[in-house]
Amino acid sequence: MNNSIQKYDLEEILFAVTTNTKRIQTTIQYLKFWTNLSNINCLIVFDEMDFVNHTNITEYLMYEGIPCAVQTSSVLRYEERYLELFYLAWNKQTTVKEYSERKKVQWFAIADDDTIWFVYNLLRTLEHYNSSNTIYLGNISTKKFQITQHGDYFAYGGGGILFSRSLALLFVQHRQKCKRFLKLYNGDEMIGKCVIEELKINLTKNKNFHQMDHIGDMTGLMESGLDGLVSLHHLFKLWQPFPDTNINKSNETIHRLNIAYTTFNKNFLKRYLRINYNTNQSMLLTLGYSVSLFNRILSHTELSLIEKTWCCDEVVDRITRPEEKNKTTWYFQRLINKQSTNPIKYEMIYKKKFNINDQYSSLKVTIIN
Repeated sequence: MNNSIQKYDLEEILFAVTTNTKRIQTTIQYLKFWTNLSNINCLIVFDEMDFVNHTNITEYLMYEGIPCAVQTSSVLRYEERYLELFYLAWNKQTTVKEYSERKKVQWFAIADDDTIWFVYNLLRTLEHYNSSNTIYLGNISTKKFQITQHGDYFAYGGGGILFSRSLALLFVQHRQKCKRFLKLYNGDEMIGKCVIEELKINLTKNKNFHQMDHIGDMTGLMESGLDGLVSLHHLFKLWQPFPDTNINKSNETIHRLNIAYTTFNKNFLKRYLRINYNTNQSMLLTLGYSVSLFNRILSHTELSLIEKTWCCDEVVDRITRPEEKNKTTWYFQRLINKQSTNPIKYEMIYKKKFNINDQYSSLKVTIIN
């Protein structure tokens, strides 16, 4: 990590994903989360035969407001197209005329099509890395079992993988040699093997990237203080941000997360604690996510641990504490008002609902930040 601060613009990152025309209709909400920014620079790669049979997919993307360029690949196997993404992205920014009029791409980012990028947090994270260095950036899975099964030496694709410009160039130059890893199971593992064994560059791990491989109720992790969150993966496939009783529609959930993140920006998921010693209670606000009332005093040590609300396997780099049995939680519903003064004043509604047939209980929160 470089001690000096590097400043990058959004157009200096080129994002790339590969998918198919059927799957993208179920993952479109994830793409809309991060591609709706002006100056976003992105590429979607389809299997050539799949695309030929569904050429209306271009109109579909335009209708959904996805501004990414579309490209096809003759590579049929998804995992092998994943390995090819950095090569295709590099070629795009060197051959397409529009890129001659932009700032030079300094970072190449790939991820699964159901990964959510928190783009402004990514830009802040990249301030600590110099793209002129050969940097392979990302993180491993959050789940110990996944690490035991697949290893901890490569960046997991659900959390996102970044190449600095100098590494991308090196990767392209050694592309043919990297094809010896094509028989591996996953595309992200192919990339890792190529970079580490062929290019001799080790993974630079950053805790802000999250491939969420746990199953069940991950509210404990979401409330644990995810400062600088860059990515989330496996929403609704393995876990969901809010309980079913509060919200169970993926598009509405992602829309709500987007409102919270774009409103609070770098303060999203920042925590505030208020202790009432008279009633022996702790009130924990996770900005843009939840308000939890604990019927006891939370210690500083406990706040550094993750409440284990899910079943079974531990997280890799954090220690857990038992799930709370005596607390009440309200979840972020909507923003009422934001005053763009200094300091900024937010007014928002958090709601709770224990059962489907219950009435909502609402909590209005006002915070001056």
